[in-house]
Amino acid sequence: MKYVGKRIAGLNNRQLVAGKGCFVADVELPGMTHCIVVRSPFAHARIRAIDKSASERVPGVLCVVTGEEILANTDPIPGSWEPSDMDAKEVQWYALAAERVRYVGEAVAAVVAETLFAAEEAASLIDIDYEELPAVVDPMQALRDDAPLIEPDWGDNILVSRDFEAGDVDRAFAEADGIVEGELQSNRITGTPIETRGCVAHYDPYQPLLTVWDSTQDPHPLRVFLAETLRISDNEVRVIQPHVGGGFGLKQPTFQEEPLVAYLSLKLGRPVRWIEDRTENFTSGGHARDTRFNYRASYRNDGTVTGIDIEVLADVGAPTALCGYGMSFVTWYCLPTMYRIPNTRMKLQSVVTNKCPWNSYRGYGKDAASFVMERVMDQVSRAIETDRTAVRYTNFIQPDEFPWSQPSGAMLDSGNYPALLKKLLELVDYEGFEEYQTEQRARGRRVGLGLSMELTPEGASVPNSLIIGGFDGSTVRIGPTGQVTVLTGVTSPGCGNETAMAQIAADSLNCDMSRVKVIQGDTQSCPWGLGNYSSRSVMLGGSAVQKAATILAERMAVVAAEMLEAHNIDIVGEDERFFVKGSPDEYVDFEDVVAQFYRHPHGPHMEISEPALEATHHFRIGNVYHQPETQGRLSTYPTWPYAAAACIAEVDVETGFIDIERYVYVHDAGRIINPLLAEANLHGGISQGIGGAMYEEILYDENGQPTTTTFMDYTIPTAVEIPHYEIDHIETLSPFTPLGAKGVGESGVGAALNALCSAIESAVPELPLWFDRLPLTPFNVWSEIQRASRLVDSAVSENG
Repeated sequence: MKYVGKRIAGLNNRQLVAGKGCFVADVELPGMTHCIVVRSPFAHARIRAIDKSASERVPGVLCVVTGEEILANTDPIPGSWEPSDMDAKEVQWYALAAERVRYVGEAVAAVVAETLFAAEEAASLIDIDYEELPAVVDPMQALRDDAPLIEPDWGDNILVSRDFEAGDVDRAFAEADGIVEGELQSNRITGTPIETRGCVAHYDPYQPLLTVWDSTQDPHPLRVFLAETLRISDNEVRVIQPHVGGGFGLKQPTFQEEPLVAYLSLKLGRPVRWIEDRTENFTSGGHARDTRFNYRASYRNDGTVTGIDIEVLADVGAPTALCGYGMSFVTWYCLPTMYRIPNTRMKLQSVVTNKCPWNSYRGYGKDAASFVMERVMDQVSRAIETDRTAVRYTNFIQPDEFPWSQPSGAMLDSGNYPALLKKLLELVDYEGFEEYQTEQRARGRRVGLGLSMELTPEGASVPNSLIIGGFDGSTVRIGPTGQVTVLTGVTSPGCGNETAMAQIAADSLNCDMSRVKVIQGDTQSCPWGLGNYSSRSVMLGGSAVQKAATILAERMAVVAAEMLEAHNIDIVGEDERFFVKGSPDEYVDFEDVVAQFYRHPHGPHMEISEPALEATHHFRIGNVYHQPETQGRLSTYPTWPYAAAACIAEVDVETGFIDIERYVYVHDAGRIINPLLAEANLHGGISQGIGGAMYEEILYDENGQPTTTTFMDYTIPTAVEIPHYEIDHIETLSPFTPLGAKGVGESGVGAALNALCSAIESAVPELPLWFDRLPLTPFNVWSEIQRASRLVDSAVSENG
């Protein structure tokens, strides 16, 4: 292939670097108005009364709406799937809260005015009488019988509870040579895109058409959700995704603000714009990963893990229509990741609290699953005093065992875990590290090497869902002058997948890539598709492009054969030429063949083909089981990319400060369409993984008040803190996509969590350091060093 597999710069680079992109805040329409959302200052409260009279008297104010009006004129926001299909409890969530608020930041009222300043002033004058109610912010407290109820009708605070068991776990523990156990906690985090959320809505009653420009990842599902919420036909709604300044999963629909702004435009008959500020983003834009684990693992002295028992407790925040709580399912479902453990018991409890709700975030629960399993493997290797890699090699699922069915029902498609780890160890010079560590210790430096595997299944497909589906569509057109247009249902929040689509189309059509233009993110022109999430764009959207383009290539080959007076099975397409196999000097070129379809539809070469060149294909991936066929459970992920990371870090034992010296990462996402852009995505994923491991944490006080609402409080790594990444690949092709591609967009996040814990522990081998809680801030690292030092001192004292 001429383009697939090549390092080609992003098609949008020049436009974006020049500052010529168009984001939601850049959309300007005649008569534009501005919306400000009024949010709850309480974690839990009853709304007794709202006085909006002073607000309505502000000059320039067009309307003030409250939950009562929304309740009367709209339907609840649809969820990403039916809760009953997940055995989850349901909640009715509207664009504005009418009776009760369940977290700080929940939308209560909205103001629309001619200017942003007028809207802000009017919003400040709305007088809301709240009756504050008891709040619960700790998931363990939320499980108590006397805990305040987030949803009184439920009777408890458990959104969903699930479990699975395979083998004989109790027997495995009884017959084990040893057992490791412990507790782990991953921190509550959020994505911090450069561009916060925002939308513009404009209703034209004369078409009639509601057009919504939204910083979203999923235009087509959002169109349906808006239509259902607003009680209008979906063919009267058009959603346009302009450029998006980062999504990371957090811009999956639908939030309160999207149907709210659309309703306001319908009400006023004018365009309405809402742009989220950073504090709103922290308090209501969606959180992730606040998960606790209780685990026990049994092992033999040769390092074989014979049994594992893990309880997963996820604090998913307040219940809403957002799809974030599904991350807790995925954590539970991915266990025990890439390891062959015959006896497993996994229990999940997803608990609601008075915090901002979860929404999907890069890693989507797979990161937490990898974190706990990698900690277990490190602990087993420590218990039997053997190398960390040996335990992993012993327990890996082997290459000849795929497809592999885990007890959860997950069907792992392909992989070669031992080969990937071997390559990582060679790149980082694992065998030579001990000598290097000794040399650095002599210089007063404490350096350690941490390792971690990660498993990141992609292409999620959930039954009875309009957004989480294992298919996508693409239309490929070749115009009369030979120019190619690709319209695809997947979208790009800045990841560059439009470039990969062009590469795939050009190779499939045997044309120059300069002919290809890719259009995404417009429900009025693009075929039905599910957008961007779960690293699905190239895997599903790219496969649809390949299939549609191949249809056209085959039609062109038939006509080229007629022009060359040959049989079409003997025709070869290469470098914009069609020739008979073995006779490359006798050919017809690409544009000549295209001309037959448009200029000579009744000519001698077109008798066996219809005119014009356009094809649409909706690709549906295999290895998805919605009628439970594996372990009696659903299999929702068709492909299972994986990776390994090695981190060399220096630790200052006096301050707890960590400096990452090297970060080596080897990845398998099947066939890589564009290594340059794949690695760019991995740079982002690894950086977010390091951020979540070392810096980031959303905190609440005991009353449910968030204490991290600006970048002064919520620290993210910058280019100063991020090291140079050394990235490599292996390729085990997926048997379920035409090009063998899997996914790359969520990779890199999970491996950083254990790699950094492991590196710090390795740096100070004389102390029994063990990190069971993130983030690894200097204070937390210093505190663990002090705890371990006291243990050593106490042991020395006891032994005289």
